[in-house]
Order: sequence, then structure tokens, then C-alpha cells
Amino acid sequence: MENIYKQLFKDKLINEKQHELLDAIQSNKIISLYYELRLTLYLGILLFTSGLGYFAYQNLGNIGHILSMLLIAIAIVVGFFFIKKYALPYSSEKVTVTKPFFDYLLLLVSLLMIALLTYIQVYFDLVELLLYWTSYLSTAILLFMAYRYDNKALLAMGITAFAASVGLSISPVNWIRGEWVPTSSLYLISIFLGIVLIAVGQYTHQQHIKAHFKFTYQNFGILLYYIGCLSGMADGDFQHLFTFILLVSAGALSYYTWQTKEFLFFLYSNLCCFIAFTYLIFSLLFEIGNGSEILLVYYFPVTCITYIVLLITKKSHFTND
Repeated sequence: MENIYKQLFKDKLINEKQHELLDAIQSNKIISLYYELRLTLYLGILLFTSGLGYFAYQNLGNIGHILSMLLIAIAIVVGFFFIKKYALPYSSEKVTVTKPFFDYLLLLVSLLMIALLTYIQVYFDLVELLLYWTSYLSTAILLFMAYRYDNKALLAMGITAFAASVGLSISPVNWIRGEWVPTSSLYLISIFLGIVLIAVGQYTHQQHIKAHFKFTYQNFGILLYYIGCLSGMADGDFQHLFTFILLVSAGALSYYTWQTKEFLFFLYSNLCCFIAFTYLIFSLLFEIGNGSEILLVYYFPVTCITYIVLLITKKSHFTND
């Protein structure tokens, strides 16, 4: 970085003021607090909505349920007024609103809509009737807001809500009926949902429908897929089958992400491939016996050091085109 901007200044492609700014950034005299401030603001909105719910719960006797719901509805309407005022028209490409508070207003209004939905459901005693639909409605609200106003945070929340809504029907306990259900469905649905999210991310990217959402979809998808496979390895049945599936798929994805220079997904795949390979090595050595387990003492130091050296020597592959 240092040599680049100095060469640009030498070639008179940037002026002295720009050179001084880049030099201050390089020497850490100027430090960006962009992500820290965004995190603080997001946390503030979450705390505000949580506090609003707690305030309504503590003061229901004074303000009443209907008035509480009315106040939340008014806040939503006011929020949508400002969203409509500053929002840009929908586009399948990336849309950026220059107003710094716009993203936080979107998050606040979305959470208030879900809070109002939950409030109505509880007040009118619709919990049992709408239990299986609440998460789907929350998912629909979050995904609509994410796509209409181009917000990755709401997209991530929508995917999480969808995963929760799917997980509700296959959780270990059916809370309505008080029945236990097989836990094998948990990691099977995780694998299936992971594949679906990866496919959706790839498809939307190819069709140029919010192509910049690809990373969010595939990050969730790959994590769900690998977690499902690792859970299958830990189960008493079909351990070797899931180990083989994980080894092959993680190895293939490692190669693909190496070619596409996607470091985070490459790292995910490497770690899961290593876990699957290590499990097979352990199984083989314990099956052979006769003192062969002593090789495990050397296995971890050798493999870990080799992998770290590989990452250090090949890091330029992911930083340079």
C-alpha cells in the first residue's frame, strides 16, 4: 500500500493533499470507526425495541393493551413516512441511500412490525392458531424490507427467521403436543437448507437479482451445510457416510473457492475437510491397533504447522488478482 500511493504521487496521479491523507491512514494516524459506530447504532436499536416491550409489559395497567398497540402502529407509520421520503426506486442492482440514518430506520421499523404482530397474536389469543405461521410472517416482512430497500442486515435476519421457522417443525420437542421427535431430522434439514441457500445465492447472482446478496446467502448456506454434516458425524448411525460426504464436498468446495479466491469459504472448507480426514485417520489407526495410535502424537503438530505455512506462503493468492 505504501509503495503504491507513493508511486501514484510520484507519477502525479494524486495531489499532495491526497498523498498526505493516504500516508496518515497507512501510519494509523487516522483510524476508521465506521464499523464500530454501525455496531453501536444497531445495538442501540435492538435495546430500544427491547426496552419498549419491557415498558409496555410493566405499564399495561396504566396505558392498556390497545393504546400500546396503537403507539407501536403510529411509530411504524411515522417510520414508513421517512422511509418513503428518502428511499430510492427499487432496482435489481445495488441501491445506496446517502442518508446515514436510513439503514437504522429500516431496522427499527421492521422490528416494530414484528413486535406489533406478536403483540396482536398474544392479545387476541391467537398463539396456538398462528404458532406455525408467526416465523414465516416475520421472514416475509424481513425479506421484503431487505429486497425493497437493499439492506443486508435485514436479509441476514430474514434468513435466520426462515431457518427458525423450518426448525420449529422439526425441533426435538413438539411443544404443542408435548411429543419428542427424532433428532436426525435436525441435521438433515440443516444440510438441505444449506444447499438451498447456496443455490439461491448462486442463482440470484447469475440472474443479477441483488447479486451483492450472494455472500450473505452462501455464508449462511455453507455454515448450515457443514454444521449438518458435522452433526451427522456425531450421531450414532451413519457416521462414516456423513464423514465421507463431508470430506468429498469440503474438498471440492476448497478447490472451487481457491479458484474463485473466496478466502472465508476456503477456510470453512479446509477446516471441515481436516475434521473429516482426521476422523477417518483416527478410525483407521484404532482399527489397526498394535501401538499404531502413537502416530497421532505427530499427526496434529505436523498437519497444523504444514497448514499454517501453506496459508502464509499462499496468502498473496487471495489478495492479488
